[in-house]
Amino acid sequence: MTGTPDTGDAGATASGPDEETSFADRLAHLISTVHPPDRKPYSYREIAQGVAELTGVSMSATHVQQLAVGARRDPKRSHIQALARFFGVPVTYFFDDDVAERVDGQIADVVAWRDTGARDLAQRAMRLSERDRDTVSALVDQLNSYDAGRERTRRGRKPE
Repeated sequence: MTGTPDTGDAGATASGPDEETSFADRLAHLISTVHPPDRKPYSYREIAQGVAELTGVSMSATHVQQLAVGARRDPKRSHIQALARFFGVPVTYFFDDDVAERVDGQIADVVAWRDTGARDLAQRAMRLSERDRDTVSALVDQLNSYDAGRERTRRGRKPE
């Protein structure tokens, strides 16, 4: 995964964990993606402190790091529950591939919303009249179609 330690598992991808993903990969994915929009990911120390404040479960920063890189492979149930609560995911995220896939899709949507100008654009569009919002929506649809057509054309060309 981008920005996370390599745990040696082939299941980690840039877009998120897949069905072969370990607990460590999923935790590392949460660490790299679930954070406020105006800052970098939480440090291991911040996670440990946040877990303690939110749940009362004590974990050291080193322990969080070891779980995230796969150095500790058998986390306690209380730590799993506390980390899930801290990151706002169900406990089953760490073990159920279907749940992880659904949650990762939701996280990707939030990250896209957080890391682009989409939120600002949407807030500005909300101040428009309904008619003008419809016009903006139609324009966005046209731009998406145009971009999709350009991408198809680009893929259809052979290298010179």
